[in-house]
Amino acid sequence: MPHSSDPSVVIVGAGPTGLILAHELLRRGVSIRLVEKRRGPSHTTRAMTVHARSMEMFDHIGAAHRLEEVCSECPGNIYHFPGREEDDQPRTDYRSLPTRYPFYYKINQNDFEQVLREHLLAVYSVVPEYRTEVVDIVPEGEGVRVDLVLPDGGSETVRAAWVVGCDGKRSIVRDRARIAFEGEEVAAMAMMDVPLSNVTFDDRWMNYFFNKELFMNCTKLPGKNWRIYMSEPTGNYVHMQDKKASFQEVADKLGIGIQLGEPEWATAWPILNHIASKYRNGRLIICGDASHIHSPSGGQGMNGCMQDAFNLGWKLAAVVNGDAEESILDSYEAERRPIGEQVTAGAMATHEIVMGFGIDPEDRYHLTQEPGWEHDTIRLVSGLSHNYREAVKVPDGLTPVSGPKAGDRAPDARLLVEPAKRLYDLCRHPGFTLVAVTGAGQDAGQTASVAAEVRSHLEQRHPGKVRCHLITDGGDETGFDFDHRSPDETGEITDRYEIGTESRLILIRPDLYVGVSCVLNDAPLIAEYLNQWFLASPVAIGGNPIAVS
Repeated sequence: MPHSSDPSVVIVGAGPTGLILAHELLRRGVSIRLVEKRRGPSHTTRAMTVHARSMEMFDHIGAAHRLEEVCSECPGNIYHFPGREEDDQPRTDYRSLPTRYPFYYKINQNDFEQVLREHLLAVYSVVPEYRTEVVDIVPEGEGVRVDLVLPDGGSETVRAAWVVGCDGKRSIVRDRARIAFEGEEVAAMAMMDVPLSNVTFDDRWMNYFFNKELFMNCTKLPGKNWRIYMSEPTGNYVHMQDKKASFQEVADKLGIGIQLGEPEWATAWPILNHIASKYRNGRLIICGDASHIHSPSGGQGMNGCMQDAFNLGWKLAAVVNGDAEESILDSYEAERRPIGEQVTAGAMATHEIVMGFGIDPEDRYHLTQEPGWEHDTIRLVSGLSHNYREAVKVPDGLTPVSGPKAGDRAPDARLLVEPAKRLYDLCRHPGFTLVAVTGAGQDAGQTASVAAEVRSHLEQRHPGKVRCHLITDGGDETGFDFDHRSPDETGEITDRYEIGTESRLILIRPDLYVGVSCVLNDAPLIAEYLNQWFLASPVAIGGNPIAVS
């Protein structure tokens, strides 16, 4: 497969994080090498959950439809506290989430990665370079030297502008960047993919079973196998040589009643809570598990890692392409590190419920009865509540408006029922999206006029960086062609963005977070906001400002 011998970016690691980062860079014209020391694609499943926010990302990049074909929907989790009736068991039910994906998907990670590889091949003619190991990384001037060992045993030296480590907890990139990775071991865990018989519980759900000293999680995967996680504080069961016997004994002690068939595979590992001291040192950047790892409780790990790459990709591409200063990369850690900490805290909250060894389950039950426990848990784990409010910068003088704030997830909304069109359909491109929505008490013509003026100014100042859309029932006289306007049949965008009498301009970032939400009179501040991300076009210096009548 063709690749640039001296690319702009070397991505180390071709798991989900590296594959997403590759996609985000390639779609913006950045040359890459995607190297992976594994012998080839994995044939076993490890991570197995894909949450709503990740599916919104996959819809954005055009791969969601294929993932849906290899996934199974899961409505949520059931926590089987011993001695309680089924109707009295706590649940986290994801079916109430305000998203196109009100559930989470169960998927074999090997199938999941294959979908991403096929997408890269189909769209960009790129595949990972397997059996290619990075043995040294040395910053040199305005770039980085990367020493590789190739599949035939030979060596190659690559010079790149940037190196990103998507290479997990033993990251060589993190090591060469001299970034500390401190934390603690909280437990040991084993997992197995295996056929089961005598199953008496609902196999659509993720089922947690536990007592004071043992934990087991059972969920049906697509295909014949079940995924079983098992943990206990002594390590006696986790590290037993006969994995089938150890899992069966724990299942029997917990009274689950299942019978294990022949395992397809099994593994064991320590549960670690580690986070990197920083996410970048010069031109070396770390992403995903290389920057944070935590308990698998809740199944957030892979999702958070991919969202790291989704955040980093458009920013790094802007720097590589000369559209932005290197300083915008500081926002990657500023935005994603707090999310890594939130994910870790959320995982540990679930961990305490199901793996709070030494504490009687009844004494853990109260944790599930805290006000807002289910609501807060599903929004955190799904990724819908992740936000960058504390990290983002907006221009001074913005008039406060209701609805999602700068740094919040940008909610999707149906615009047309048939033929279907959604807000996220307007965002399916590599840049920012500006949407103008007429308020109930404002003239549609004035909204269109201001939106057209903003569009003209942004195209002069930041050409090609923003696509502008008008939500209106008007026709060609609006100044927006068929591809850049849409009626609002459902009212969902008005509802989800809490648009009242005043019209609204909503600027959505490439990673589907709100950049700015403002009234028409604040239209000049949109260009000011974009100045923090992009260098102004030379022809725009001294250009005319936006005039809002």
